[in-house]
Amino acid sequence: MLLTLGSTIVPGSGHLALRKRAGWFLLAIFLLLLGGGLYVGLTLTQEELLRYAVSPRVLLGAIIACAVLALLWITVVLRTFALARPRGGMRAGGRIMATLVVLTLCAVIAAPFGYAAYTVNTYRSLLQNLFPTNGSTAGGQGGTQPSQGGDVEAIKKPRLNILLVGSDAGPDRTGTRTDTMMVASLDTRSGQTVLFGLPRNLQRAQFPPGSPMARQFPNGFHDGRDPNSGEYLLNALYKYGNEHPQLAPSGPSTVAGLNLLNSSISQMLGVELDYYIQVNMAGFASIIDALGGVDVNVGPRPIPINGLGPHGEQIRPKGWIPAGQQHLNGEQALWYGRARSDGSDYMRMSRQRCLIKYVIEQKSPMDMLTNFQGVAAATQDNVSTNIPQDVLPALLGLANKARALPIQSISFDPNLATRNGGKFSTAMPDFNYMREVVRNAQALTTSTTSASPTTTSTATPPSSTPGKPGAPSGKPPVRTSGTQPPAGSSPNIAPPDSLDQICSTDPGQTDKN
Repeated sequence: MLLTLGSTIVPGSGHLALRKRAGWFLLAIFLLLLGGGLYVGLTLTQEELLRYAVSPRVLLGAIIACAVLALLWITVVLRTFALARPRGGMRAGGRIMATLVVLTLCAVIAAPFGYAAYTVNTYRSLLQNLFPTNGSTAGGQGGTQPSQGGDVEAIKKPRLNILLVGSDAGPDRTGTRTDTMMVASLDTRSGQTVLFGLPRNLQRAQFPPGSPMARQFPNGFHDGRDPNSGEYLLNALYKYGNEHPQLAPSGPSTVAGLNLLNSSISQMLGVELDYYIQVNMAGFASIIDALGGVDVNVGPRPIPINGLGPHGEQIRPKGWIPAGQQHLNGEQALWYGRARSDGSDYMRMSRQRCLIKYVIEQKSPMDMLTNFQGVAAATQDNVSTNIPQDVLPALLGLANKARALPIQSISFDPNLATRNGGKFSTAMPDFNYMREVVRNAQALTTSTTSASPTTTSTATPPSSTPGKPGAPSGKPPVRTSGTQPPAGSSPNIAPPDSLDQICSTDPGQTDKN
C-alpha cells in the first residue's frame, strides 16, 4: 500500500520499485507537466490570463485536460496497486480493506480535478449564456442577434459606443421602464471614456427618418392631446416598443422595446451604437454583492432607502444610507443610484454616473474573474448584451485602459448650458445641439496619437428643429482627432465635466455644464 500511496502523491514514484523504466517515464511526464504549469503561471501576464479566461475554446480545453489528467493519474494508482499486490493473494478482509483504501485514494485524486472542471464549466456557461457567438443568441432578458448588433469589427473602430440601460419592471408598474439610459463612448486607442446621460423624462424622442416610428410620430414621441403624459417620455419607449413590435426595428436584440430605444437614442445623439448592455435593476444589487460591495462618496446628506412611493409621493424610508464616504452593499448601492427623495431625476442621474465610475475604478476584470460564481448567479436572467465572445479579450484590455483615466460626463438635463447661455430643455429638446455636444465631447476625449482624423461610424442625423425631425442631411458628422472641437462647431458648446470632480464634492448635485 505504501507504493500505491506514493503514486497517489507523485505519479510514477510507486513504479520505481516495480517497473523502473515505466516509473522514470511517468515521473518525467509528471515533472514536465508540473514545471510547465509553474512556468506558465509565473510568466503569464494578466492581459494574457484574461484573454484565455474569456475564450470558451480554451476553457473547454481546460475541462478536457482536467478529466484526462484525473483518469491518467487514477490509472497509474490502480496499476501500482495491481503490481504491488502480494503474489499469494490476500484474505477476503484484507482485499476489502485494500480496495476501500485504493478507492479513497482515487477519490482524493478525482475530487480537485472534478471541482476544477465543474468550476471552469460554470464559468464557460456564463460566457456562453451572456455573450453571443455568430449564429447564436444569448442574454438573460432576451436573445441577441449578433449579425445585426454584435459586429466583431466594431472594436477596431476609432470610437466604440455602448448603450447602457437599467430597466425596472416593479410591481407598481405596467411593463418595463428604462429609468437609466446612458451611452459610454470610448476611444479605442487610449480608453478615454465619456458618458452621455439621457433623462427618463426627455420628451419628443426622435427616430430614424423613414422608419415606421418616424411616420407614426413625425413631431417626435409625443401625444398632442396630452402633452404631459408620462406614457410618452423616453423611459416609456421600451414599453411602447414591446406593445407595438411592428413599429420597432428587428435588431440588435429580439426585444422590440430595446430595439426601438436603441434606434431612437442613436438618432438623437447622432452616433452608431455598436453594442448594448441591459441590466435589470432587481439583479443589480446581487451583482454588487457578488463583487464585495463598493466604496462611495454619498455626499453631505443621508440618502433614503425606498423613500418614494409608486407615484412620486413621499413615504417613510425603510432605512438610510449615511452621509460621507461609505462602503455600500448591493441594496444600498441600488438605492444610492435610485433614490429621488427630493423628486429630482437629475440628481439621481449624477449619482448613477458616479456609481458607474466607482465600479469601474474599484472592480477590475480580474475581480469579475475571481468572483465569477457569484456574478454568474447574479447575472442570470438579469443581464443581456450583444457583445460577441470574440470581442471580449480586446474589450477587457480597453476596460483596463479606461480604469486608469478620468471619466468625462455630459448629462442632457436643464443644467446643460445651451449656445446662448440658456438651459437645455427636456420638454423641447434641441436635437441638433445634442449631436453637436456629442461630437464635441468625443473630439475632446479622443487620443492625440491617432494617425489622422477619422470619420466615426455615426448615424446620419436629420436636420431638425427642437421636437421636429426633418430630412436627413446625407453627410455623417466628422470626428476630428486631437483636442480641438470638430470643424464647424460652435465654440459655445458645453464641454464634458470630469466625474472625478462631480463625485468628489457632492454627487447629489447635478453637472455644472
